[in-house]
Amino acid sequence: MTDGKSFLIVTGVARSGTTALAELLNAHPRICLGIERFKFRYLLEHDYSPEFFTRERFFDFRKEDTNLRPEVRPAWQPTYDAIAAKWDEAEVIGDKVPDLMPVLAEFMAANPDYKYICILRNLKDVGLSWQARADRPRDSWPQGKGFGPACESWAEQHEILHGMVRDRALRERLFLLDYDQMYADPALTEAALLGFLGVARDPAFRTMLDGHAEFVRTKKARKVPEQFAELYRAVDMGPIRGMRKIAREQMSLWADRFYKTEGG
Repeated sequence: MTDGKSFLIVTGVARSGTTALAELLNAHPRICLGIERFKFRYLLEHDYSPEFFTRERFFDFRKEDTNLRPEVRPAWQPTYDAIAAKWDEAEVIGDKVPDLMPVLAEFMAANPDYKYICILRNLKDVGLSWQARADRPRDSWPQGKGFGPACESWAEQHEILHGMVRDRALRERLFLLDYDQMYADPALTEAALLGFLGVARDPAFRTMLDGHAEFVRTKKARKVPEQFAELYRAVDMGPIRGMRKIAREQMSLWADRFYKTEGG
């Protein structure tokens, strides 16, 4: 059942914070977001069918959909139990899938009524996260996907996204969310996200947002190790600088719209 619901896709370069954003959004009782629920369908088959978001299909987990099925990844079962419990009352349903940028324009053309959130995050933290996972012997992350491949993927995806957001018509549907700034003012971020999605305030959502903000504030800053410095310096930062300007504008725009609807 999808009557009266809107649809949302969350994406960003892998290891840029899409899972944390999904956790935040799922804290809201009116939002249901899958965890890479249909990533194989999107990335491998280029199938963007809205039928995936009927209740019957959403909870019909198939190996052709994703590797993050609760039957093989039991840690995600509580998330889907919570989604099932609030599905009928939800106003926004969707999926979070990283690395969608190469197919995002095609996805948006196939689903013009969806909304999209793309996370922007600095290359240093993304690259170091890729390297940390590649260095873990028992991690399912491929050992070859370290800092260098992260630089390549990050640059490619930001260049694609930068080209897309030059089209002003897309900006009503595509919200650029700057991960590196979103926790500086949780109240502003709360208003902007809820304004974009068209849902009301909720204390559970705000509590989760404040918890994430506190976690980010306590993290120690990291430097790019010398062995990766040349790779890092070779990446063109122009596209993300331009998109961060758009992200700031969108943050203010959607927050203002929310305040006008809900009050300050």
